[in-house]
Amino acid sequence: MPRRLVMSRLSIHLAFLACVALAACDDDDARYACENGHCYCTGDDRCQIPCYAPPCHIDCVGDEVACTAECGNGSCLCGGGAECAFGCQSPPCHVRCEEGASCTGTCANGSCNCQRGASCAFDCQSGPCHVQCAGDNASCEGECSNGSCTCGPSSACRFTCLDGNCSASCGAGSSCVLECPNGRAGERGCDFERCEGGATVCPRGDAVTCGAPCPS
Repeated sequence: MPRRLVMSRLSIHLAFLACVALAACDDDDARYACENGHCYCTGDDRCQIPCYAPPCHIDCVGDEVACTAECGNGSCLCGGGAECAFGCQSPPCHVRCEEGASCTGTCANGSCNCQRGASCAFDCQSGPCHVQCAGDNASCEGECSNGSCTCGPSSACRFTCLDGNCSASCGAGSSCVLECPNGRAGERGCDFERCEGGATVCPRGDAVTCGAPCPS
């Protein structure tokens, strides 16, 4: 299970319960603005943005902006240099973390994307869930389910295949771990389809690695 870099989904949800509103995205807080289910947090603001009635789309953009927000039947964007923690009120939920962002997010029937140079940790509320780490990612973690886990070049990636029905690839110069909680590591549905030098099945049979040591 990926580390939660900012806060768990439960703590996000509890923070949202402290707010009261009827609109899809509440913009009573002057630090962000919402229109037609799309909320924006910009500049150097610190925003908490709940989703009360989907669709809810979130854009957090700015080198020093920090967001805690919920998507619902929509997408969450964490801009370059921002710090974000995104939950999912109702699927589908998609998350995109731009270059240089520090980002956690929940995917559901969607994709989580970690762009070049970003640090990301994603979990999967309900499949299919796809995780893509574009490259030059010092840390990119994610849960896949009935989907794909992709690690770009020169990155450190750690993936978990929740349902034994995942495809994974590890780019050139990257270190990758694919955990298989259901066992069958190295078999079809929990293996690296692309790995320079070949993949290694760990002794316990619950993980396969590419250019990385087995989890302890």
